[in-house]
Amino acid sequence: MDPQTLMIAFGFGWGAWILYRIHQRRSSRADPGEALVRKPAAEQAEMPRVGIPATLTFNQIKALQDNSFTPDKKWSKEEAALILDAVKYLRAVCRDISDDDDGDPPLEIQNAILRYILTVQDIRDFIRKWGEDRRGQGLEDFADDEPELMRNAQYDRVKAEAEKFLMNSSDKT
Repeated sequence: MDPQTLMIAFGFGWGAWILYRIHQRRSSRADPGEALVRKPAAEQAEMPRVGIPATLTFNQIKALQDNSFTPDKKWSKEEAALILDAVKYLRAVCRDISDDDDGDPPLEIQNAILRYILTVQDIRDFIRKWGEDRRGQGLEDFADDEPELMRNAQYDRVKAEAEKFLMNSSDKT
């Protein structure tokens, strides 16, 4: 083979490869960058839906907004109550384990602990019952009290998760 034929064959091969990459990128509608970088699919744990959708109350919307949430009108009042109760619980746990009185932990840490609470079935069920008992005693959805928490297996697991995040954040400072 002479050099000119070799150059033409290389040009056709390179052009076919470029066209294939363009086609691959365009056919990936879900994630345009997927054709270039293959990422493993992250398994996102979710809180199961409870209650009747779109029954969120005005007071719950205000309480959620006061706690840096953007409520979805499709949420049920039970889901909103569970989220508010979980936030109250995780802040009480963080208050119990913190050495200083700097207030609530950063939102990123609260979100990580909240995600853990809402995706673990027995902890979620315990906090739902804990919140219902509090409301049964006459407290509002998000009362401004600082509750004393019962030390049990759920408390210990949430405490261990919170310590993991709080210790990691204190190591960075």
